[in-house]
Order: sequence, then C-alpha cells, then structure tokens
Amino acid sequence: MPEDQLKIVSDDVVLEMVEKYKEEIVKPIEKSKNKIMICPVGLVGSGKTTVMKPLAERLSLVRVSNDDIRKMLFDHGYKMERNTEIIIKVTEELAALGYSIAVDADCAPILAQETINDISVKHSITVFWIHINPPEEFIIQKLTNFKHTWLFKNADDAVAEYHRRKSLHQNLALPFIFTFDTSRNDLEDQIEKCVLEIKKVAL
Repeated sequence: MPEDQLKIVSDDVVLEMVEKYKEEIVKPIEKSKNKIMICPVGLVGSGKTTVMKPLAERLSLVRVSNDDIRKMLFDHGYKMERNTEIIIKVTEELAALGYSIAVDADCAPILAQETINDISVKHSITVFWIHINPPEEFIIQKLTNFKHTWLFKNADDAVAEYHRRKSLHQNLALPFIFTFDTSRNDLEDQIEKCVLEIKKVAL
C-alpha cells in the first residue's frame, strides 16, 4: 500500500496493537526464576533478528520484535509510526507478568536506554547488553542485495536509513556482555558463547 494511503496511528490504535501483538507472540511454558532482559545494539541490516531468535529460544525469553510490530501496523493499513510506544508497553506488561524478554530492536538511542533502565528497576530485571557489529561493507552489501518489500522502498532507501542511524552508534559506553560479528560463518558458536556468558551471571 502506498505510504500516503496509510492511516495515522491514534492512541486507541496503539492500545489495540499492544493487545493484538501480545496475543501473537510466543511465550515460554515456564518463566525463568531470575528475570532477565537482553537488549541488542545494532544498526539496520546488522542481523539483530538472526541473533535474537535463537537467544530467545535457548534462554526461554519472550521475543518482542520491532520489525514484527511495524509489519503488523503496515498490514492493518497504518503508518509504521509509534512502534516504539508499542514495544515499550508490551515489554513493560510482559515484565510485570514475570517474563524474561529479548528486545529485538536497536536499543542504542538514549530514550531506549532510559526506558530499559526504568523497566529493569521497576520489575527487578537483570539487563544484558549485546553488540551486533559486523563490518559496514557486510551490511551495505546485504541491504543492497536484499529484495525489499514493505519496510523500505528499495535498496537506496535502506542504505540511507543505515547512514541516518549510524550517528546513534558512535561513542557507545554500554557494558556489553558479548559482541557478535554476523558476517562470520561461526554464528552458532558465537550464540552458544553468549548463552554461556549470560547463564554464568543470571541462571
């Protein structure tokens, strides 16, 4: 659907999408004794979902996906805006219910960091920051060759978004427990090492 035909997201729509998304996400059968939240920092095309899906499965976390929420808005005829509000509301409600969470979104922006800290303090959740940081040429090539459909108009649009957000990733001072290079062919080993590092501290 052309962008100019998409509807504006109202407050009521935000609440509606929160409830709809909560119905769709997969929750583990058993909740972790020690609540954790994994927060990735990674630019467009870096491979956040590639990492977060297996981490969520191996650590029994609920994965809250920024792209899934934006796709849900788009599929219902809404602009892909206010998605951050939806992510925050869903994450906070899951935390209040005692779930551990994998936030499948770029958590680099200052507002995101502050919100994550507030949720972790309020609900006694241990936060683990991970850095998803492949070489820039890998990301550019991936964005250029990928068949873009709903999220970006085309490859140029995707690459432009990468450069627009790049400044948010300079001078990062977060306590990363693990750094992934998704351009390498040993991703399975990297995931296993990350899981072990998290389990040492929290599980």
